Amino acid sequence: MTEDACIAERRKLNHYTFWPGFILLAFGILLGLVYHEGLAAILSRTMSWIHVNFGWLEVSLGIIIVMFTAGIAFSPIGDIRLGGRDAKPEFTFWQWFALSLCGCIGIGILFWAMGEPIYHMMQPPLSLHLEPGSKDAGVFAIAQTTLHWTIAQYCFYTICAVAIALVSYNRNYPLSVAAGMYAIFPEKYRPILVPTVHAICLFSLCCAIATSMGAGLMQIGSGTGRIFGYTPGAGTWAAAAAIIIPIYVLSSYSGLKKGMRYLSTGTTRAFFFFMAIVLLAGPTLFILGIGVESFGYFANNFFRNSTLLNTMQVNDKWPMQWLVPYMEIFFIFAPLLGHFLARMGKGRTIRQFILVNVVPPTIFCHFWIATFGGTAVYFQWSGLVDVWAGIHEFGMESMVYILLSQFPFSKILMGIFVVTIVFSFATMTDSLVATLAIISTKGVHVGEEPPKHLKIIWGVVVGLIAYVLCISGGIEPVRGLISLAGFPMMLFTFAMCVSLVKDGMHLLNKPDWLDNKSDDC
Repeated sequence: MTEDACIAERRKLNHYTFWPGFILLAFGILLGLVYHEGLAAILSRTMSWIHVNFGWLEVSLGIIIVMFTAGIAFSPIGDIRLGGRDAKPEFTFWQWFALSLCGCIGIGILFWAMGEPIYHMMQPPLSLHLEPGSKDAGVFAIAQTTLHWTIAQYCFYTICAVAIALVSYNRNYPLSVAAGMYAIFPEKYRPILVPTVHAICLFSLCCAIATSMGAGLMQIGSGTGRIFGYTPGAGTWAAAAAIIIPIYVLSSYSGLKKGMRYLSTGTTRAFFFFMAIVLLAGPTLFILGIGVESFGYFANNFFRNSTLLNTMQVNDKWPMQWLVPYMEIFFIFAPLLGHFLARMGKGRTIRQFILVNVVPPTIFCHFWIATFGGTAVYFQWSGLVDVWAGIHEFGMESMVYILLSQFPFSKILMGIFVVTIVFSFATMTDSLVATLAIISTKGVHVGEEPPKHLKIIWGVVVGLIAYVLCISGGIEPVRGLISLAGFPMMLFTFAMCVSLVKDGMHLLNKPDWLDNKSDDC
């Protein structure tokens, strides 16, 4: 078979992957809409059972993965260059940083950077004996939010990216999540492994994207409502979806090296611009002070606060509301965002790949959280604004606008923030829609783009699901499905770590770290 014929065959739709994942997704969403309250109750009880019985496992594996990632970076495997000894990078460090930052965090850091610290400040873990609303609680709040949004989740994503990139660039395997586990599965099981793993990934990722996008649509609606003085509703969310969907579909349609690169670079510049405005126009000295103190707290208590559970304090609901669910979310996104990051690895050593994907985003996110979260903490602590009451009255999506209303030219700042949300979410969704399209195929290789019609299909489907969830109030059950899906994804992540070691040891003995023998077309 000719090379062109091979590429055409690899780009075809894998029906055994696409339809099971798609049908399971449709069934789950439909059940959540029709049997909303009953399903929510069932999922709530199931999640509580998983958290109580397996929360310790999810948290401990999270810490193990962080240490494992550092170990791989500074082991002999870290010397291997993705693509071979003579491979050249395809992206500059700035482009790489922008893609990594925007493609992995998206709407999350915009939505939670202000709201989460207030929750931690006003409802800290009982085991730490912090007085709610105190200085110590405020420092803990910034440090813990930084912990949740930096090193741990980027280690999850990066180690999966290394596993996928290593076999894709250096062993000529397909660019797929399942290929990152080939080393621990005999060849005869791969026809079953690939569709099973990818069907679960399709279901999990689509639910996660739709839920996040639903939150983004509500935040956009809240912002425009405050700017123009109206109550947002179904029409507002539809208009927001109608703007966002074409942006990320067109960007994804044009490919990683075109639309996504430009979109992420522009969004990252917008992040820096907006952060500078809040830092300079807000409580500057307070932000700088709490940023320094919280970093020290974060560094001194990293392992302790990464393992906070409610042992001997069963009435403490904090671990089951924050730490354990975060681990589940990280596990869900790890193989899938790892798949996205793997596409940027060519020409970098594994050590470079890990350090650049973890360290710069961690530094940026700490500054971002210290700036926005520190502003929220300042307003609550000083009594200028009762942020805690505002969250309960108007919802988390209104949090940022409550704070921005205290700044000069608040309407203009709100408008800028709404635009930033639109492009930030479009950037993250762009990367994940491309991943959905790739794992729906029979196995495209690195450097190849999936069929453009698959990108369009998944882009539109995800946007429509998010809109339907917004207008139906069905987001909570889907969040429950995400938590349940985190368990198999945890197993996939662990399997990829084991497979990475085997592939790395194998390639260390090969000339130029390449082994292009592949039984794929």
